[in-house]
Amino acid sequence: MSCVLGDYGWVFGVVFGFYMLILIAIGYLSAKKVQSIEDYYVAGRNIGPALIGIHYGTVYFSSVLMIGGGAYAYRFGYATLWIAIGNTIMGALLPFLLFGGRIRSFSEALGALTLPDFFRERYQSRFLHVWTAALTIVFMTVYLVSVFMGVSYIFNVTMNLSFEVSLLITAVIVGFYLAVGGTVACVWNDFIQGTVMAAGTLFLTAMVILRNGGVGNITRGLAQIDPGLVSSPGLWGFWGLFSYVMVTSIGPWGLPQSLTRFYMMKDPKVARWGMIFATMFCIAMTTCSYFNGASARYMFTVNDVAVPLTAAGVPDYDIVIPQLILLVLPAFIGAIYLSAVIAASQSTADAVILMASFGLARDIYHKLVNPEAEDERILYLSKFATAAVTLGGLVMAYFRPKMILDMAMIAWACLSAAIMAPFLYGIYLKNATQTAAVFTSVTAFLLAVAWGPWVLNRPYNMHEFLVSQLYAWSVFPVVNYIALARGSGVVDEGLVERLWASLNS
Repeated sequence: MSCVLGDYGWVFGVVFGFYMLILIAIGYLSAKKVQSIEDYYVAGRNIGPALIGIHYGTVYFSSVLMIGGGAYAYRFGYATLWIAIGNTIMGALLPFLLFGGRIRSFSEALGALTLPDFFRERYQSRFLHVWTAALTIVFMTVYLVSVFMGVSYIFNVTMNLSFEVSLLITAVIVGFYLAVGGTVACVWNDFIQGTVMAAGTLFLTAMVILRNGGVGNITRGLAQIDPGLVSSPGLWGFWGLFSYVMVTSIGPWGLPQSLTRFYMMKDPKVARWGMIFATMFCIAMTTCSYFNGASARYMFTVNDVAVPLTAAGVPDYDIVIPQLILLVLPAFIGAIYLSAVIAASQSTADAVILMASFGLARDIYHKLVNPEAEDERILYLSKFATAAVTLGGLVMAYFRPKMILDMAMIAWACLSAAIMAPFLYGIYLKNATQTAAVFTSVTAFLLAVAWGPWVLNRPYNMHEFLVSQLYAWSVFPVVNYIALARGSGVVDEGLVERLWASLNS
């Protein structure tokens, strides 16, 4: 298969170059709006429903969905559409409906700009602050590696650029507009990127359907290849499919880049309308991405397209969607969709980078090393940390560790194990204690690490996310009851009353 750059190099060069210039320009213009730490970290808490809804969706999805998700759909077929349903309901609709407004109220009442800020103030715990900051820095960087790898595969296959050059282009563009514009640039760029992502994905899906004689013909073709590709749970098996539905759907409930999106809203009521935008974006992106991956299995068979092998001699499924783009789309539209996939990577990368850099600048340096540091110094250090995290992710991605979606899921599972239950209990349970939060966070994290591929290798084919969450949600109320009975780790009553009063203000 010939590379697109060789045949249509000027088309891709013009489209991609124009797109990148827009992102850089937004970063430059956003820098003028960054006058304080709050502006840089939470966009001045001034984001409306359309922006927050699309921004949440673009942070949620990236090349991990469009490339990694497509790879899983190629292998396991239509059963992966259950992931799309779970992502839409549990991953997009419920967070806005259940706790988006509460997080906005609590974050302002606590003066929290980061997730470790929340844990420090809500539970009055220095340990939780350091613990969650360290986990955020480490696992957000791991997740960033998976995002960088995804976009580099796109460059490599579609434009015939080397993996190394692809990484460098991605890191330079994202690192620049984040370092100068912070969260303001992140939100506005993500809104544009989200629009491009949705339009490109919908168009690719339409072309796949047209080129293959309709959905019915694709379904019959997949059934002939293997009946398991059109049944549920199909080739994946129940626990494998169920685990991935849960980790990709509920996982964002415990991820810093998702939870802190709600900090940015103008007021708690923004969550009502933001929910509509996020849900619509989510259902379009997930359904189309998994359908496209499954359809590629049929289309490649008909057109005698082989999935290339890795150096280890196994199929490189992460190349499926880039190959599909080459096979289906004309040059100009392919160039636009290339930008859409790159947008998917950058939209998640920017939020992930900011979470890790905030952990370094605010949660470690400002809160622990130099509490008296002036805002100007913290702002400068935040920008430096943003560049440093980008560079760190770039270096690690260079070594191409594991499959993209696997890397992302491991990072999600471990970080969510430590964060989700203590965080959400903290906004709903008035008498939540520091003792229960610390015990649950540490032990659930250790369970996720032990259950995963490093030690026990997922007994019963159950993902570490599912096991650690069942444990965390069960053990927190038990430990909390014991702690209350012993008067251990009880949070100041005046603080609790102030937090709950903020819900009515």
